[in-house]
Formats: sequence, structure tokens, C-alpha cells
Amino acid sequence: MNVLFILADQFRADCLGHLGNRTIHTPNLDRLAREGVSFTNAFNQAAPCGPSRMCIYTSRYMCSTRAINNHTPLRDAHECLPQHLRDAGWNPGLIGYNDYTPDPAILTVGDERRQRLTYDNCLPGFERVYYHEYDSPEYFAWLHEKGYPASLLSHNTIHQPDVPDDGPGRHLPQHFPARYQAEHSECAYVTDRAIDYVRERHSPAGGPGWVLSLNYIKPHPPNVCCAPYHDMYDPADMPPAARSAAELSPGHPYLRKLGPNQLQDDLHLRDYRACYYGMITEVDANLGRLFAALEASGQWQDTLIIFSADHAEHLGDHYLTGKGQFFDGGMRIPWIIRDPTPAANATRGQVRQEFIEAIDSAPTIMDWLGQVPPERFQGRSVLPLIHGATDYVPRQEIHYEFDYRQAAMARGCADSAEHLLWVLRDERYKLVQFADPELPPMLFDLVADPDELVDVAGLPTHQAALLDLSQRLLRWRMRSEDQRAENWAQQYR
Repeated sequence: MNVLFILADQFRADCLGHLGNRTIHTPNLDRLAREGVSFTNAFNQAAPCGPSRMCIYTSRYMCSTRAINNHTPLRDAHECLPQHLRDAGWNPGLIGYNDYTPDPAILTVGDERRQRLTYDNCLPGFERVYYHEYDSPEYFAWLHEKGYPASLLSHNTIHQPDVPDDGPGRHLPQHFPARYQAEHSECAYVTDRAIDYVRERHSPAGGPGWVLSLNYIKPHPPNVCCAPYHDMYDPADMPPAARSAAELSPGHPYLRKLGPNQLQDDLHLRDYRACYYGMITEVDANLGRLFAALEASGQWQDTLIIFSADHAEHLGDHYLTGKGQFFDGGMRIPWIIRDPTPAANATRGQVRQEFIEAIDSAPTIMDWLGQVPPERFQGRSVLPLIHGATDYVPRQEIHYEFDYRQAAMARGCADSAEHLLWVLRDERYKLVQFADPELPPMLFDLVADPDELVDVAGLPTHQAALLDLSQRLLRWRMRSEDQRAENWAQQYR
């Protein structure tokens, strides 16, 4: 029994053909969905990348991990999926990256990471098969062997589009192709390492199996596409963004401080989206190569595959780019699971609307491998649902936290622990509560306003909903905040 857990960075759920996007080409992920189950209401629990991934691998909310931003150390890092699997006799491997920063208190004297925070580390339990975020020394050495000039072999140059000498004109630089060929892209190189991994660990006689965490930086910036993906999509064909011109003069004080001002030019919006689509199709094409390797080695029918993302991308919605904030565009992620066993036949090929949280991935993997998820995990296995269990009780809501003090400081605001927001979202409403007492809550009626353009928190007709959601959000926080001391106490009872 094998597990392939794939995370693409900053991947929107609505950029998949099988979920209704008629422009983008994602044949391999669409195939994975046809042979498995795809969920339309999957959401991450934090942003940016580091906090989200710590939630994913520990199966805990950010208010429990307290890894609130990139380079924030993770306490109790051993209580994570890879270490639990290693303790159970597995040897989980990592290709790509983790965005994990160790707690300096557990490092030995003289370790430079006690003085300099980094997140180019592997969580406890992982075999560091090949570490690569945007690039790596091995990747540059490989490009050198392929004949690429030394002037291109650095982080600052390899990810720059090949813009003409006279400049990009009216276009964004990402309208132009990368300086490398498709077979030499960092995405292709990471995939080659994954193909090597599954081939080397294949045991025709029946071995213990393998677990691989495979991480792609794309479609995260830097936004650059190699041919043929860079011009695969005509900017004129890009779907419109979910936004209103009124959002450029927002009424809510949070949005006035940190709010919309990106991609106001229509051509730039279309360039940005076309490049993003190209990066997604490049990831999909490389996954097709990996899937073919699994089939050729006879492992396709022995491998649980989960494809998801650490967070999404606003893509011009609400005049925003990147992640964070609280809109669905930056929070809703793909979550596709293909269980090859007959137990999953009851739901195979379905597109489901139940709520899934990113913290559900780790307990699902452990459950499939016959391991009992630890009590400290706050996510839940999705296997009973895809196995057709009649007693499965779906989630009624999802939760998300965003610590925006770093973004606020970048805008000239003082550092403050009040730069924090919480989100509760159910089928009808989304509530956004702020720690800053000067910021009133926001409320969106998702049935009447699916694009989240109208804040109804101040309307008398929605006060009952506002109160109910606020109480539910408070109760969730009370249940989910860091319970480390309580867990320690239980060990001695």
C-alpha cells in the first residue's frame, strides 16, 4: 500500500476542468477525479504557506500550532503526520519543501538556526529525498550539464521571463516565456525525482510500500511559464474576476488599510490569469508523467493519491492577488482523493459538496494505512465518506485564521497582536471577526451574494445570523486553541 500526497502551492479550486472551468486544460487531474472523488468545498485553515502547511501536517488549527506566519517556529513538531508514520514503521519521504521552522529550544548548541530562522527544513519523521522550493543546487547543476549558461543559473535569473530588449510594452512580463525549455523546468525536474522515487521503491514481490509527500511550487509566484504553456491561453479568453469597481473605495476600515488595489488594468488582469492557467496546465502535464510511471510499474492500483493545495490565489478577484485575506478565492482549494480499493467504488467519479478542511488530509492518510490518528489531530478522516458510510456526519462549517501583522507592518502600521482575523463559513454565510476592536465584523450572505461583494453585517435583517455565527465562532476557538498543557497532564493521570 502506497500513499502519494501532492500539494501544489497557491492552486485555486475553480481552475479544474471537471469542476466546470471550460477554458483550462487539466486532463490528468480530471482523470484522477473521475477515478476518485473531488470536493468543491475544501478550504485551507491559514495563510501564507508556512502556517498552512503546519496545519496540514499536524492536523491542527493555527490557534493550536501557533505557527502564525512564515519563519514562525513550530512547537511540538514531532506531533505530525510523518513522525507518527515513522513511529508506526513507515519511512515517509519528502520531495519539494515543507516551509517548516524548528523551535530553537530543541536545537543543539551551535546550530545556526538558533540565531537565524529558516523554513527550508523537513518536519520530523520525513526522509529528505530531494529538497527543492523554487530551485536547488542540484537543479542548477543539472541545467549546467544541459548546456545552460552560468548567467542563468541563479534564483534571481532563472525565474525571470524572457522579456524583449525593448521591454514588455503594455503587457506584464509574465506574458513572455521562461528562459528554459519545458523538459528543463523546475516543475519537470521535481517530477523526475518523484518518478525516480516510485520506480526505485517498487517491490514486485510485495514490500512494505511507501509514503511520499510531493510538493510543487507552481502555480505560486514567480509567475513564469515556459513554452508551450506561456501562450497556451489567450488573455482575451480569460473569465472575468469576481469584483466590483466600488471595492476600489472600500467602506470597511480593514480593507481601506490592507485592501484591493491590484490588477486594475484589464490587460494586466488577463495576462496574469493566462499565465496562472499556463502554470496549472504545466503541473497537470507533469502529474500525467508521474501517473504514467505508476501505471507502468504496476503501482497505480496500490496507491492512495490525494491532490490538494496549501491555499489558493485571488487571481484579481476583489482587485487582489496572492493569498490570505478572507475571500473564498484565496481560501478554497482543490481536494481530490483516489482510493484504489473496492471500498471506494460506491463514490467513484463523484463531485461532492461536503465541507473538507485541509487538516483532514493527515488523518485520512493514517486511516488508509491502518493507523489510528492521534487524539491531538483536529482533522478527521474522509475515508468513511468516500466509502459510502451511512453514519458519516459531514462538517457543517469551516474555519480559517489569518494573522496579518506582517502585511500591516509592510503598509506602515505598527506591530500589533490585534492584527488577526477569524472566519467561520457555512453553506449560507461567511462571518469575519477581527481582534482589533476598531474593526467591526463582516458578514456575507453567500446565497444572495456568492461573489462576496456586499457586507450585510450592519443590516437589521441579518443581526440574528450575526449573533449565532459569532457564538459558534467563539465556541470553536474555545475548543480548538492550544491545549498543550492539558495534553501533557493526561500523560500522568
